[in-house]
Amino acid sequence: MPPELYDNELNRDKLVELERDDFIRSLHLNDDIIPTPVVFVEGFMGPSKPAYWGPLEEIFVSFNKKQILKDRRCIFVAPGCGSSLYDRAIEIFYQIKGGRVDYGENHSKKFGHSRYGREYSGLYPEWSVSKPLHFLGHSLGGVTIWKLQQLLANDTFPLCLEPHPDMIRSLTAVSSPFKGSQSVYLLGATTDPSGTVRPFSFGAWLGRFVHIYEYLDIKWLKSLAYDFNVDHWNLSFRKNWTSLLPWNINQTATIFIEESEELIQETANSLCSTYGLLQCLCKSPWLNSVDNGPYDMTIHSMEEVNSTSKTFKNTFYRTYVTSITYEDPITKYHQPKFSFSLPIPIYFLSKHTGSFNFPENTPNPPISRDEMYKWYENDGLCPKYSQTHPHHECSLDICKHHKGLPEGVSSYKIEVGKWDVWEIDNTTHFGLISGWYKTHKQRLFFKGYKEYLDQIDNQYCV
Repeated sequence: MPPELYDNELNRDKLVELERDDFIRSLHLNDDIIPTPVVFVEGFMGPSKPAYWGPLEEIFVSFNKKQILKDRRCIFVAPGCGSSLYDRAIEIFYQIKGGRVDYGENHSKKFGHSRYGREYSGLYPEWSVSKPLHFLGHSLGGVTIWKLQQLLANDTFPLCLEPHPDMIRSLTAVSSPFKGSQSVYLLGATTDPSGTVRPFSFGAWLGRFVHIYEYLDIKWLKSLAYDFNVDHWNLSFRKNWTSLLPWNINQTATIFIEESEELIQETANSLCSTYGLLQCLCKSPWLNSVDNGPYDMTIHSMEEVNSTSKTFKNTFYRTYVTSITYEDPITKYHQPKFSFSLPIPIYFLSKHTGSFNFPENTPNPPISRDEMYKWYENDGLCPKYSQTHPHHECSLDICKHHKGLPEGVSSYKIEVGKWDVWEIDNTTHFGLISGWYKTHKQRLFFKGYKEYLDQIDNQYCV
């Protein structure tokens, strides 16, 4: 007579516990090993607060009371939550390494903002090829890490800081639009690569709110709530008012008298290119350009980004792909599965994302109507097809796909330089990250991610 279901569950739990203990013991070959720190990168409009990720210290420790390895350090970065991939990647680099943010002379002149940004002491100044970091990003955060690695591989950063793509040991992305998302067009972006926004769309009104918020520049509110980190665009009333004074440039230059001549000149130039509030509310030079986060989430932008990007052989890549839709057998479009917990705006956005087509008068659409069906399944904001990896085709050399979340100790070998894709159905864009809801799915995700990082560190330390 077969055992009862309850007995089966007990046996299964005991087996999983034994396997986990064996796995943990295998990591104790050297108890002096310090786990590689992990950097957390939020997505579009993320508040840059640790609470976004939940109680990570508790999550990482509570899954196994017997683990005696040193705690893994968690590093939280705060790039501009509405800024472009390029600007966000630059900011993350200097927040970790330390120093004054340098967006580059050519880039800043091209888009009309200051070359230099804030100065940071460095969250992990020793970051290098010999001391790499793990990275976990949600939504736009995952794509930002991808952009950062590409910049580390070219001449963007000063050579004295020894940039190299191998400084990123692992890149893990959750619900990240690596190929862009059609939902951005629905929210306001025009369907051409100009970067303009429809003036009365949701995106345009959101942009006006950001401009007013940054113009008022209320310091205590920024520290308590949102800090959009767009100082280099000179949107604050402080820079707008003082730039009208003829003596202001010389006064500013004397403040930075100990800085380099290049920085003094840049400071003076930046005060001459401020943007008034009324100008920004009518037609923002920031929002109506290709140097912002919303444009970088378009399919147009990501097609351009990925055309010059590559996967690196010494980095581990993993993506968690979420979806809440099903195919309508009649129309072949995708509809969101009904749930009382699904917010109404997400429901309708998912519905329209699942039936989106570029208008017939769109010049050079990035996707043909015959290929658009691949983009219909979505998680409310991002197509499932876009979340897998930056490549348009799958092959054994590029990726390996799994269903569900990893449970227990992983029974497969992780492979460096290949995209490890986990497809999770019935999960919204915010179902795994963006707040801690104490759900079973969230616990499984963080548990599996912790074990994944342990596996990688063990593989390098053996």
